[in-house]
Amino acid sequence: MGQRGRAAYSFKEFVTMFGQDMFTNYWMRMWAILDENPHLKDTFPSFLLNPEKLVFYFGKNHMALEYVGSVQKEDLDENYQLTVEIHDCTYTENLMDAVIGFELGNDPTKRHPSMSFNENIYLPSNDAYEILEQNGWNFAAQPMMIGFNIAGLDLIEGSYHRFINCFFYGSDTHGLLVRHIKWLDVFPVDMIDYNDELDQFKFYPWQDQEERARKDVSIVFPTPSGYRDPKLIQLNRFVELFSSSKVTETQITRFLSEPENQFILKMVFFAKELYAEKECVWANDPTRKAIRPDFFITEPNGFSDIVEFKLPNVKTSMIVGRENREAFSAEIGSYIAQTRTYREYFEDPRNRDYVLDKYGIKVHHPKRWLVIGRRWMIESDEWKSIQNDYKEFAIRTYDDLVDYVISMLYS
Repeated sequence: MGQRGRAAYSFKEFVTMFGQDMFTNYWMRMWAILDENPHLKDTFPSFLLNPEKLVFYFGKNHMALEYVGSVQKEDLDENYQLTVEIHDCTYTENLMDAVIGFELGNDPTKRHPSMSFNENIYLPSNDAYEILEQNGWNFAAQPMMIGFNIAGLDLIEGSYHRFINCFFYGSDTHGLLVRHIKWLDVFPVDMIDYNDELDQFKFYPWQDQEERARKDVSIVFPTPSGYRDPKLIQLNRFVELFSSSKVTETQITRFLSEPENQFILKMVFFAKELYAEKECVWANDPTRKAIRPDFFITEPNGFSDIVEFKLPNVKTSMIVGRENREAFSAEIGSYIAQTRTYREYFEDPRNRDYVLDKYGIKVHHPKRWLVIGRRWMIESDEWKSIQNDYKEFAIRTYDDLVDYVISMLYS
């Protein structure tokens, strides 16, 4: 294994070298096989050759490569331009915790070694299991390997791992967290320290990349029963919409408010009803500008929360500040201020009565949700620390929404 090791002097340089090697010996080989066997394109996971993004996670003993994108595309583009995201996770003892984005538990005695091949694995934390069970999640709906009372997965040093269609469920102060890993390849690495800084590491690729390509091109990605179900088709349309660089907030909210698409927000927030853009005037001051939240979502208890949408493409970093003094950016701060106006509005019982009488919507101390950005724009530890400072306000990314719905469709 040591003879196959390759040295690199920075993560960025390594990713360039790795991409060239994978292009020549793995990805190009799959292109050739698909050209020779076009029928395989009907089941081939499109994200392996046309990913929306490749995400690299560098840990102390492993490097993980995640493919993000659509499972099926009508046409694969041979001139596709790769987009890459790099995460330095060498600070953490457990790389999979960093990849997942949250911990499944904090008892080290309940961590389990990862298998080399993981497919259709469902791992809920204890708190997440209670949330799922309370909301009628069907644990018998799909063939799956489900684990209970597992605090995390530990990668085996010197070993390769693969995760295909795996779901992880956690929770925070605002409710359920869902992480769907479509395809993650994990490679062993050796880190070499110089002058207390990581300058060099050795990477161990697959022994036979062309043989790996031959096997992978024939893999059929697991899909929920009723794969052509209208819900999954509409979810694909939603992903296509918010992935466009020219999309507007109005286009996003209009799409989600259409009757055939309302299931998306209902699934994500376990909502019974959905109300879009209801104008709410101030009962004590009709001259004040009325509020118009993007959505009211009614929970099973009959009370409604508020969901506001901003664009997935954030102009600036969502977190600013020096180490240990991080805060949301001014852009995010302005959105939070907007939702504070919603809180102020519903603190007045006259306003609550107005909304109830006019629209039949019952609101009191609503949770304010902001949907913005993509998952890779967030550094998990920093994000969670700042997010915990807000009790009635929470942020979810567009990827979070998709993972929630996919999880429900599989169930």
